[in-house]
Amino acid sequence: MKPAENRKIEIYSKKWCPYCRKAKAFLMSKGLTYIEYDIDDKSKAEEMARRTDRKTVPQIFINDKHIGGYDDLMETERSGELNRLLGIRPEDYTGKVWELIIIGAGPAGMNAALYAVRKGIDLLLISGDMGGQVIDTEDIGNYLGKKDATGEQLIYDFWEHLNQYNVKSVIGEKVERIIPGKEHVIRTDNGREYRSRAIIIASGTRKRRLGMRQEYVLTGKGVHYCAICDGYLYAGKNVAVVGGGNSGLEAALDLAKIDCNVSLIEIMDELMGDHYLQEQVRKNEKITVYTGNKIQEIKGEDRLESIVIQDKNGETKELEVEGLFIEIGLEPNTDFVSDILELNSRKEIVINENNETSVPGIWAAGDITDIKDKQIIISAAEGAKAALRVNEYLKAI
Repeated sequence: MKPAENRKIEIYSKKWCPYCRKAKAFLMSKGLTYIEYDIDDKSKAEEMARRTDRKTVPQIFINDKHIGGYDDLMETERSGELNRLLGIRPEDYTGKVWELIIIGAGPAGMNAALYAVRKGIDLLLISGDMGGQVIDTEDIGNYLGKKDATGEQLIYDFWEHLNQYNVKSVIGEKVERIIPGKEHVIRTDNGREYRSRAIIIASGTRKRRLGMRQEYVLTGKGVHYCAICDGYLYAGKNVAVVGGGNSGLEAALDLAKIDCNVSLIEIMDELMGDHYLQEQVRKNEKITVYTGNKIQEIKGEDRLESIVIQDKNGETKELEVEGLFIEIGLEPNTDFVSDILELNSRKEIVINENNETSVPGIWAAGDITDIKDKQIIISAAEGAKAALRVNEYLKAI
């Protein structure tokens, strides 16, 4: 491994940027340190622009080589180029049969790993990234003992705690398929195969999409899924938010704070979020609410130009907006198990009281399952439950 003093990692970031948090969490998972520059400092913003000719964060440099943003960093990891740049010889975890492989590094996955390693289980943690939806959360006021926590700090604390036990992990590989058997086979997007006697799936959820063609074409070119991440690009401009739940209401309020003129669109006849947030939205002069409306069309080829909304009477209205933020909830990351496990109508993994799935030797925990309540503390507890049941299973076989 290249000595630490010969490695220089620089990150231009903003405090509220979730992709910055993911990048820093990933580097932390590899035991790497970095220099962070906050572009709220005007001189650092100008410096970043000179070095990268980009406006979005994070922007990452390794030994003065510009890597790019978070997605670029992860692609560099998948290609093996990152380890070469850092002088790291990665361990090969494919040549053995693990007692347990945990898929996912959010609260459920990390707590499952903690409980399993403390039981002496030989385990591997695999995840495309670290932190799940929690790391994107700005304020957390309902996790006992962490009254002023941010999602970022909570995940860092989880990882630091887990790292005391030297848990083996592969962060940056996404599981694409599981082949069940006496020894389950897990295939990732890097073409690697890992084998295990037991599996806990805790891969969480992702942002739900509208499913319209131009939505995909214009993603990153006016269409976004995180107002906290990308809202600053549209300060003082006309934008729209789709979704009248808590996520949509919070996004609208965040955008209004930076002087955006916000059109908030909700398909139901009334807003669905918390009453307090509804009141804040209704009295905000920068926000216009369109309930009982849906997005009929997204217009633009190279950049978003406008959207067309339609009410329940079929009447349409075209809104000229430069940014469209889609906040219509979450869906479980179950595509890679849809052909082997029982799922419900919401594509969640069906589990019993012992977190067992429909396939022997495979458990699931957290928001990816059909449990009713989706909360950080509940996901963490479900991870612990699953690990305890796996421990019983391994002792019995």
